[in-house]
Amino acid sequence: MIKVRQKPPKRQAESTISLINIVFLMLIFFLIAGQLSPPADPDVSLVETTDAPPLAPPDALFADSNGSLTYRGRPTDVASYLGQAGAGGTPYETPDGGADERAGGPSVMLAVDRELEALRVLAIADELYRAGAGKVSLVTRGVE
Repeated sequence: MIKVRQKPPKRQAESTISLINIVFLMLIFFLIAGQLSPPADPDVSLVETTDAPPLAPPDALFADSNGSLTYRGRPTDVASYLGQAGAGGTPYETPDGGADERAGGPSVMLAVDRELEALRVLAIADELYRAGAGKVSLVTRGVE
C-alpha cells in the first residue's frame, strides 16, 4: 500500500482590515462623544436664547452671579485676562476660529450668569473695552 502524503491545510491569512475598521469606528465615537473645548464654569448658568445658532462652548471669560470673573476655572480680573492673551493665550478667537482685528483689538467671549445684574454686565464690558478689547460678545445657551 502506498501512502500518499497529504498537504497540511493552509492557514487562512488574517486580515487586518477588520481591526482597522474597529479602530476607526472607535476614533469617530470618541471624537463625537468627547469634549473638545474647555468645560464651562459650573457656577454660571447662562442666559437662554431661542434664535441663537448652535455653537460649541467657547473658551470664554465667565462672570458668576456676584460679578466675579473666572477664566479656565481660575479667578481673574480684566487686566490679567487680556494680558494672558498677549502672552500667547487664545481667548479672543471669533466663532469661526479667526482672530478679530477689525475693531482695533482682540475679540472677547463673555459668558455671564443669568442672575448677574445688567449694570454689572455693562460695567464688565466697559472695563474690557477700556483695557483694549476690540469686540465683546455675550455667550448664551440656545433653547429649542
